[in-house]
Amino acid sequence: MLFSCDKKYEKTRKHMKKKKKQYLDTENLTDEEKLERNIKRKPILIKRLKHDAIIKVVGFAAAFFITFTFIFGVTKAETNDMYPAVHEGDVIMYFRLGNLINSDVAVFESPDGVNLGRVQATAGQAIGKTNGGEITIDGNFMPVQPQAGLFYKTYIDKDSPLLSAPQVGQDQFLLLGDNRGEAQDSRKYGFISRDDIKGKVFTIMRRRPL
Repeated sequence: MLFSCDKKYEKTRKHMKKKKKQYLDTENLTDEEKLERNIKRKPILIKRLKHDAIIKVVGFAAAFFITFTFIFGVTKAETNDMYPAVHEGDVIMYFRLGNLINSDVAVFESPDGVNLGRVQATAGQAIGKTNGGEITIDGNFMPVQPQAGLFYKTYIDKDSPLLSAPQVGQDQFLLLGDNRGEAQDSRKYGFISRDDIKGKVFTIMRRRPL
């Protein structure tokens, strides 16, 4: 019985091999036979093309979803908190992974929505206030630096939540907008937790008037 099955299998295999050779061999076919063969092959080719296209579209969609859900993010600047570095309406791309250091610009969640701020202090640094109402970091106030886009002194209200804590906590950051006169930043919201930070800005696409 086993010998019979093996013999039948071998016969089928040889038959399929012969058919395949005949299918691929075009030298001995007439033009009419070639045309007929191509007509028969067309539905198969179309089906394969559709199948390949679906796989590519699904693969691209999956890669796009993973990339912009876990690695990168895109948002729009709703305010001029980071002016002149970032203008209201600019499209911002940020990197979700990695650590933040001083001078990095971060996208963070606040009770008022999505905001932007520059890292000015990290865990362990002390925050205070001068008699004139300026914020201090480790006892040093922040000078005006027009060449760096900082045109205003950094004042802090006496009831700011920052003054209730002696220093920046673990996994917290002091984030301030470059536009000190208008920015809604840590002076209003307190230290920003790492969990509330969406990522670090790495490029912007500036909206230009038509």
